[in-house]
Amino acid sequence: MKKDAIGTHQSFRKVGQKHSGLRLVKKFFRDHDLVSAKNTLSEITSSAMNRTARIRPKPSAVLDFYLSVKSFIRGCYLLQFSHKKWLLNEPEEVASCLALGSLSEQEYAHPLRVFKSAFREHDITDFDRFIAEVSYFSLGVYAGQPGGNVVTPFIHLNKMLDAAWVVLERMEGERVLGS
Repeated sequence: MKKDAIGTHQSFRKVGQKHSGLRLVKKFFRDHDLVSAKNTLSEITSSAMNRTARIRPKPSAVLDFYLSVKSFIRGCYLLQFSHKKWLLNEPEEVASCLALGSLSEQEYAHPLRVFKSAFREHDITDFDRFIAEVSYFSLGVYAGQPGGNVVTPFIHLNKMLDAAWVVLERMEGERVLGS
């Protein structure tokens, strides 16, 4: 008799479901608001660079944030390809620097270009490596530090958080051309 092997690598998403960058970004912002996400990212990064201190939240919160940011990065990667298909509301005049966040005025006017410039400088594996190393080193007191460049992926990830928030705010009734 032949024994049928049970597949252990089951996928939990629906079969045939299209990947949507906007859906992944919306899911991220449903779970985390912009300010807390930026604060958590900053706290994780600074505690990873500090060799003598551990992060204060529970390790499960860091793991949950790590997984959420990984899916957010994939969503931003997919958003960079659909920048010509979407209609966004025209930006209102920015009254203060606080409304811009970490974006320049040009990036605020065209937030989808932020993703393109971030993934032009670093690929998706660089961002994955960054968030994995920072999460790992923030959970304990280790003799080492994250290897490689930590500053530019951190800055790009902060900009992607702001740009994704601006995109979600300025969507015209969720109209997407050609989809």
